[in-house]
Amino acid sequence: MASVIAKVGSTGTESSSRVEVERETILYGGRSFDCSSEMAQIFLRRARAVIERGAEQLVPLLHSGGIELLLVSRTTPYSLRDLNDD
Repeated sequence: MASVIAKVGSTGTESSSRVEVERETILYGGRSFDCSSEMAQIFLRRARAVIERGAEQLVPLLHSGGIELLLVSRTTPYSLRDLNDD
């Protein structure tokens, strides 16, 4: 069972200067994956494309702990939600 994306605020660093980085959390199968907003959007686009084709595919997700291949299909439930809406 998968739920996808709950927004969380965070900062990251780049070189010696501070850079504000938007973070997202992908919720999938009872696990949470912290990743950049850009990586979350890439994952969502790939997942939606797989579902629209009626296919089943392992979709890569680059997150703070490494890389995961998450199985996506029409039967994989997911939703998009923003923590600020709660």
